[in-house]
Amino acid sequence: MNALQKVEPISNTPSMGFDNGQIQLLKTTICKGSSDDELKFFIYACQRTGLDPFARQIYSVPRGGQRVIQTSVDGFRLIAERTGRYSPGREPTFVHDKGGNLVSATSYVKKQTKDGTWHEVAASAMMMEYDGKNTFWKKMPYLMLAKCAECLALRKAFPAEMSGLYGQEEMQQAEVSDIKPLYTQVIELDHAKELQQLLNECSEESQKGFGEYIKKSYQTEGVEGLPEKDFEKIKKILTKKRDDHQKMLVEKEMTINVVKDEE
Repeated sequence: MNALQKVEPISNTPSMGFDNGQIQLLKTTICKGSSDDELKFFIYACQRTGLDPFARQIYSVPRGGQRVIQTSVDGFRLIAERTGRYSPGREPTFVHDKGGNLVSATSYVKKQTKDGTWHEVAASAMMMEYDGKNTFWKKMPYLMLAKCAECLALRKAFPAEMSGLYGQEEMQQAEVSDIKPLYTQVIELDHAKELQQLLNECSEESQKGFGEYIKKSYQTEGVEGLPEKDFEKIKKILTKKRDDHQKMLVEKEMTINVVKDEE
């Protein structure tokens, strides 16, 4: 890890050295489930691009059994802007078929070469290459396809700075669960203890079902790995299960007492 902290960033990018606490936080949140080598590669990408993972400018996303370094089109623009040789291009253009269906989008950016000359760099994204099942693609197909084309154009214009990076917009045509950023605020310790206490007071069947639920929905096997933002929702679920179980125990005890009295 320490060797990676000496990597020289791209010119004009801020230093992205991480201390041991931040590296551990990356390991348990943004890069959760990654191998040591994958974590090192992600840290290198952060240092190289100057993008801040804790500001959600860059992500490490599991796809197809491996990790993909992913940012947004805004992240691409920021990297390009820091080179001092980038300028936004003209509005994107679109191509339609005879039926009026969107076929492709072409986006444009400007790059200044070392001799001071500005050049327009264009790239096209084809609609047929994206399945368009994601909600954003259904609602805003022109915007999303234009953003994909812009990511392609920016990578084309600045290959040294953006090699190996993929835009979130490019990935959003896939399943939502595959591209959701991994970073969320981990549940506070007191809240985790409260949920664990509620869970301990539930039936064994409910405990088993809850374990399967959080493993599938949150990729964690314990309450300490749950996101803070879902605390109230999960607390409500566990409280109901706890109350139902306690009610059943009371009713069972009352039935036993009645039988004893009759005897």
